[in-house]
Amino acid sequence: MTESDLERPGDGSNEHPAQCCDPRIRRRIEPGHDVDTEAVIRLVNLGADVHGRILDISMGGCRICTDVRFPLGIFRRVETEFRIEGLPFRLPGVIQAIYDPFNVGIRFLDMSERKREQLQHLIDDIKAAHNEADKRAGAEKKRANSESTPAS
Repeated sequence: MTESDLERPGDGSNEHPAQCCDPRIRRRIEPGHDVDTEAVIRLVNLGADVHGRILDISMGGCRICTDVRFPLGIFRRVETEFRIEGLPFRLPGVIQAIYDPFNVGIRFLDMSERKREQLQHLIDDIKAAHNEADKRAGAEKKRANSESTPAS
């Protein structure tokens, strides 16, 4: 298996299905926070990359939907690279779960205190953004309901 085999689909058997992975799949103890950003899984011992999208993240790990069929099993060392809100992250970890050929769970390991603090700040920002979006959606729904209800 070469690096190019991991990065580009070949005969179609590696191609990602039209629909992405099931967002209901979550096995972590810590709650995952929905995100949608490009990511790279660096396969440490192979020197190869697998590209995909982070679908959710927590202090303990993340779930990534890969662009190609994930080529390895669990407990393989990886580094996860992504950028959220302009901040680059490169976090060490291990493949913890493979939910289907394109949907992998990564457990973060051996994070420095500085990286842990940065990740906590990021998660706090994601929570705040989700809470604000929920408030706006609730207010819009309430306004739409009051406009559609005829006055007596």
